[in-house]
This record gives sequence, structure tokens and C-alpha cells, in this order.
Amino acid sequence: MPGDRSEPRSRAHPGTAYGLAGCLVLLAVLAREPALDSPGFATVWPAGGLAVLWFVLRDARLLSLDTLLLAAAAATGNAVLGADPRLNAVFVGVTVTQTLLAVWLLRRWSPELWGCGGDRPLDRPRMLPRYGGALAVAMAVGALLGTAGAAAVSGEYEPLSGALYFGRTLVSSLIVVTLGILVGQWVSRPRPRGSLVGYGPVVELLAASGFTAAMYGLAFAFDDLPLVFPLLAATVWFGLRFSTLASAAHSFVVGVATQALTMTGYGPFAAVERADVGTLLAEFYVATIVVTGLALSTGRDERQALSAELLRTQEETLYQASLREAVLGSMNEGLFVLDEAGNLLVHNAAAAEIFGLAYDEVDWEVLAARSRQWADGSAVGTPERPSMRALAGETVRDAEQMITRTDGTQRVVSVSAVPLPRDEVRHRARALVIFRDISSEHARRAELAAFAGVVAHDLRNPLAAIDGWTEMIADELDSGNLSADLARDFVSRVRSSSRRMRELIRDLLAHATASQRDLEVERVDLAALVAEVATARHAESRVRVDPLPVVLADPVLVRQVLDNLIGNALKYVAAGVEPEIVVQGCRTDSRMVTVQVADNGIGIPAGEHERVFDEFHRAHYRDYEGSGLGLSIVRRIISRHDGTIVARANPSGQGSMFEFTLPAYDGE
Repeated sequence: MPGDRSEPRSRAHPGTAYGLAGCLVLLAVLAREPALDSPGFATVWPAGGLAVLWFVLRDARLLSLDTLLLAAAAATGNAVLGADPRLNAVFVGVTVTQTLLAVWLLRRWSPELWGCGGDRPLDRPRMLPRYGGALAVAMAVGALLGTAGAAAVSGEYEPLSGALYFGRTLVSSLIVVTLGILVGQWVSRPRPRGSLVGYGPVVELLAASGFTAAMYGLAFAFDDLPLVFPLLAATVWFGLRFSTLASAAHSFVVGVATQALTMTGYGPFAAVERADVGTLLAEFYVATIVVTGLALSTGRDERQALSAELLRTQEETLYQASLREAVLGSMNEGLFVLDEAGNLLVHNAAAAEIFGLAYDEVDWEVLAARSRQWADGSAVGTPERPSMRALAGETVRDAEQMITRTDGTQRVVSVSAVPLPRDEVRHRARALVIFRDISSEHARRAELAAFAGVVAHDLRNPLAAIDGWTEMIADELDSGNLSADLARDFVSRVRSSSRRMRELIRDLLAHATASQRDLEVERVDLAALVAEVATARHAESRVRVDPLPVVLADPVLVRQVLDNLIGNALKYVAAGVEPEIVVQGCRTDSRMVTVQVADNGIGIPAGEHERVFDEFHRAHYRDYEGSGLGLSIVRRIISRHDGTIVARANPSGQGSMFEFTLPAYDGE
């Protein structure tokens, strides 16, 4: 059986089988009055449909209690109606056979229906042919078997009786099984289930019900008037305005009423000269209104479902579009989608910003014209462009290009490009290009490369000196001419080179610490820190400290700043001159403190006041040793505290003055 095998084999409680069997017998008792003699069950009650619904609800099989109860109920009902025992046996077999066949065909042809293996209601017009066909085929087989069996028992072939039996069982199946499946699916649906009525208001439902009662009252009261076909107006009303469940309930009530009134002699169908023909017409009239109502209501349900799905799709599309715009707008990377015809299909604000363009000015030709160089300055050929390579099916990662912004400045961008699915409508290749500004990163790499070169050079010099002097020591030892004075001279020179290398390594470590160490700010007493540095350098008498405000800074890094500045002031003095250093400061505004370190040294050459802060730059490299990193370290530390530092000539006379700012401490 199609559907979820994990479901229980029985949808309804076992007691349901006994109840339905009792209903079948009760219907047979109520149907003892009809005057029409036809094979099988009585013509008024929907026994055939009730049996099919029973087996659908119970998920019954051939060998089951349900089959036994159905056979017993059929035999009892036929006996109540006075059937010949042989005919009774025939129609018991026919009832069981057509019921099992109908359920089997429904499960094979309509597996998506609730009760037939799925969970859908009968709400699509394309489901009707398979659904109705399964019931029609099963009832037709039952009618043929019943007619043949009755002919074999009685010796008379009655095709009209077979047609009556087919119409009776088909109509009962259409009205009962349809309503039962729709009600069962609605009840088993998770909450909220939705309205039983559908989209029409309750007032309209009452009006339609009143119209139906009035039209059928007129038609069956005045059976000589041609009022049969206007009765379809009520079916059309229910089919177009209300749910399939409401339409099926309407067809059930109208169908049962039509057959009951016809069999008791009322209505236009009872006015036909032959009662059996009238009954047959009534049966196929009911079949017509059921099929018409289902066709209209399922079509309306499908349209409503499609409209709801379209609305959900539109809302989802709008949401996805807004989400895409939000994502693209929040990206720092530039992005665009290009096709092979040169059309820019999508781009974001970052793409315009990186190129210095307004959002509406972004165009592929403009972008291509401003990105004609690789980062190393070489020209970019058209086939070599990342976008062109992606359009050709290649994936490009992190290609570095030089772009020219609107203001003429040049930036370095890292470009990645990937091919996208081909546009099958226009038969064009498409590519996604993402790029980001790496100018700062590129500059840092260049700076690092230059830094590494200088470090390698500066480390190589003392190493070469050490290697040279140790080689001379070895040569002198080999020759036996190494005197004590000469050995002391060689060792002194080796120690000097070693000291220079040690100082360079120390400054390199300080440089890294100044850039990478996490700031741990706290209250810092600058006057105490200056005194500590002066004591450590044995220069207490040469450093004068005027009153200094308290700052909020990292004490370790600030001590490094003061140590570098005071150390330089002690170092860069003319021969025979005693260093004199003055450290003073004041609070310049509500949040910053300005500190000045002035000396009487040799000063800074003109034009070098800004360059002295560059890494490895030494204004007096010929006369004084050093790594060229001290002032660079100072500027990095001050910058990390959101301060500034400048170098000037000492306004009080000979020497230099370094002025820097640090955040003020407001805790006092």
C-alpha cells in the first residue's frame, strides 16, 4: 500500500467496524418500503459507499474481521429485504468484491488522498478522474458480477437491473466516500484547521442553503414543471463559493433527498412512466451534481491554493531580495555579477565606494578602464582579467590588481572570481567577482619586506665583524704571534660587535612589543617614572623634572617611551658637553596631557624632524651607533594611546625637544 508504512494499519477504532455493520443492517430495515424490484441492496440507502468508506477508515484487508463483518451485514440486509438465499449469496460476494476492489484501486490510483495512503484532501481537479475512475470501475465490476450471478440463479438476464445497481452503488460511493474522506482529513489536520465553510461568509452559506431548499421544494412539489436543470444552480453556487467539504456535504444531502423523494413518488423523476427508468435518471442526476460540484469546488480550491502559494512566493521573493540587499550592503568587499556581453547584472555599494564612484555610476567599462594594472605595475591583458577567466569557466583566487579611484589615487585590491551557472535564456556565461581593498595590507607587506631587509643587513654587519675578528685570532694563534695585548684588542672588538647585535635584537623585540602588546592602562605618575629612568641610567643629576600631571596609560610602554627619549638625550651630545635634560608637562585640555622632553644635545638636522620617527632611519649614523628603531618605537606607543609626538629644535637654545601627548587621568 502506498504511503507511510509506519502508520498504524487501522485508522479507526475496531469498534467502528461493528458500528458500521450495524448501520448497514439498519439501512436495509429502513429500505423495506421501496416498490422497485432490483437486485442487491435497496435503492434508497447508500450502502455501497458506506462499505467503501468503512474499509478506507479501517485500512481493511481481504482476510480481516472487517471483511467477515461486511459479509455478515450484507447477508443480513439482503435477508431483511427478502432476497432469495441464492441471490443473497451472490450479492454478498459482489458487495465484498466491489468494496475491496474500490479500496485497492483508490490506493493505487489516488495514493496521495487521505485514507488511501496520503494526507491530502480531494482539492485538485486533476485528482477527480483517478478518484472517480477507481469508484466507477469497482462499481461497474460489481454490477457485471451481480447481473451475471442473478442471471445464473434466476435464468433471466436483466441489463436494466444491472444499470440500476451500478448507478445506485456509484452514486452512494461518490456522495459518502467523498464526504467521509474530506471530513476525516479535516479532523486529522493539525490546528488551526481552517474554516469548514471556506472563503464564503456564513450569511452567504445560509442564503445558498435556503436557495437550495426552495428550488428543490418547488421542483419536487410541482413535478410537471421542467425545474430539474435549474437545480444545478444551487450546486454551482456551492461549488464556486464554498470549500470542497461544504460542496460535498451539499451534494450528499441533495443526493440522498433526491433518491428518497423519487422512491416515494415525489418529484420530476417519479413522474416518468416507468419507475425503474425514473430511478435510473435520479441516480445519474445525483452523479451529475456530485461531479459538477466537485469539479467546481476543487477548481476553486486549487485556484485559492495557487493564489496563496503565489502570494507566499512573492513575499519570499521580496524577503530574499531585501535579505540579499542587506547582505550585499553590509559587505566591506566589493561585489558584482557580470555576463559575457559586458552587462553588469548586480553590484553592491562597496564596489562603488572602493572605486570612488557613486552607486549609479558603476559600469563594467568604467571598472575595466580603472583596473588595467597588476599590483606590481605590469599591464593586465583582457584575457588575463579575473572576470574574463571566470567567464571562461576558471576559478580565480586572490589576484592582486592596482585600481585608480575617481580622485586619482591608486589602491591595491585582492580579486577573486568564480563562474556562475549559465544564463540559458540568453545563452550567456556569467561570473561573480569579489574584491577587497588591501592597500594597507600591501603596504604593510612592503614595509615588512623592507624591514626584514634592513634587519638582515644590520645583523649581518656585527656577525661579519665577529667572524672576521675570530678568524684573525685563529690565524694569530696558528702563527704563534698572538700577544696578550693583541688578544685583548681582538676580544674587545668582538665584544663591541656582539653588543651592537644584542642592542639591535633588544630594539627589535621592543618594536614588536610596542605594536602587539595589549594595553593595560592605569594611573601613571610621570614624575616618578622619569626619576626611575634617570636612576636606572645613573643620570639623576642631569635630568630635571618639573611638575607633571598624572596620565592614564600603560606604565610599561610609557616607561619605554621615556627611557628611549632620555637615553637619546644622554647619548647624542657633543664631545665635552655635559647632558642637561628637562622634562615638563601640563594639561592642555579636558582629556590630554602634553609632555616635553628637552635636551642640550647636537640637535636634529634640518628636514629630518619627521623622518627620525621612520624605522631604521638614523640622522647621525656616521658618528653614533644605534639601530634606528628607538623613535619609531616611541611613535608607535604614543599612537596606540591615541596621542601624537613631534620633534622640534629646543626653543631655549642648543638641542632638541620632543613633545608628545597622553590621555589625562580623571580619577582624582
